[in-house]
Amino acid sequence: MSGKTFLISNRQSGAIIASSLIGVGVLTLPRDMTQTAGESAWIATIGGGLIAMFGMAIIVILSNRYPGKSIIEYAADALGPANHPMIGRLLSFPIFLALFLFWGSSTAIVARTFGEVVITTVLTKTPLEVIISTMLVTGFVLVMYNEEVLARVNEILLPIIVIPVLVIALSSLQSARLDNLLPVFNGNWGGLFKSILTTSGSYLGFEIMAVLYAKAEMSDKRMSGSMVGLAIPSFIYVLIVVSGIAVFGVEEIQLLAWPTLELVKTTAVPGLILERLESAFLGVWVAAVFTSVGNMYFTTAVIAKQALKLRSHRWIAVCLLPFFYWLSLRPQNVQELFQYQNWSGKFGIFIAFVVPVLLLIISLLRKQRGNSGENRKEAKPSYE
Repeated sequence: MSGKTFLISNRQSGAIIASSLIGVGVLTLPRDMTQTAGESAWIATIGGGLIAMFGMAIIVILSNRYPGKSIIEYAADALGPANHPMIGRLLSFPIFLALFLFWGSSTAIVARTFGEVVITTVLTKTPLEVIISTMLVTGFVLVMYNEEVLARVNEILLPIIVIPVLVIALSSLQSARLDNLLPVFNGNWGGLFKSILTTSGSYLGFEIMAVLYAKAEMSDKRMSGSMVGLAIPSFIYVLIVVSGIAVFGVEEIQLLAWPTLELVKTTAVPGLILERLESAFLGVWVAAVFTSVGNMYFTTAVIAKQALKLRSHRWIAVCLLPFFYWLSLRPQNVQELFQYQNWSGKFGIFIAFVVPVLLLIISLLRKQRGNSGENRKEAKPSYE
């Protein structure tokens, strides 16, 4: 790694963003969208994606203003006086605590949701605790490495996840009824805007780049790479929502626990190459959940390392593993799990959108700016 200027390339940054968004939420997405927007759910999904891109742009701007620093580090710079860094660290502690709790709880919720789906669809006789611990331990193995390995894993798995999901979503349209999408819009602008704001919570996951951009390539393509990373899951989300509504209708889809999985069951591959398509879909979905768990687990451990001024995040990851396992078992049933997801989503909207905007405003008012040319190298990353 000698002579290496960064650990994550712009392409890999986009892959991390896309892989973080595509996870367990895909299975409940059509139901969640139709509950707030009805037949206009696909419009709300597009609007939520645009809001997520705005939030992502703010994080990119902040990261460019403070090159080589994560949100924990530049929050302390923005909030505290330059000659008293300890004051900045104290003032930024609530931000660290909020991020730590959000990413930590999200890791546990994703692992629990994964376990619920697996034991109800595939491994019906396997204890829930075994499924959850297996996913958490697998994510733990990834967290033991550095940002470079994390980026490579996301880059490799992204096409394995995206291509089959796109094929399945497009194939499901063969049994669609377009009249289920009508009326396209009922004229309720207030309800639509509220739905768009609520829908933006489905795009949470991109905010982990506020930590990972500290190790990412500095170039003019950083913004475009992040937008592409968000555009990929946005297109998939819209396609899944449209397919779900067109196949089932708004009323029926809200009665399904895992509507996307039911959508896959209705899909027939031409030539009957695969008789049970949901089995293949779940195999791809496992990879999507793995990247989501691994990415959030990693950033949770890293911000704790930075806040505590430690040299490595590995021992923190070891301590977090039993905590995540305990937290994942707190919901008593699936309905309570969905409530936790809802609460976590509302909290995450504040973390991902409000906090970066406030930090950027404070930075602009104080006329703070790091050396934008620092670490800006055109050399491609070396993997030697």
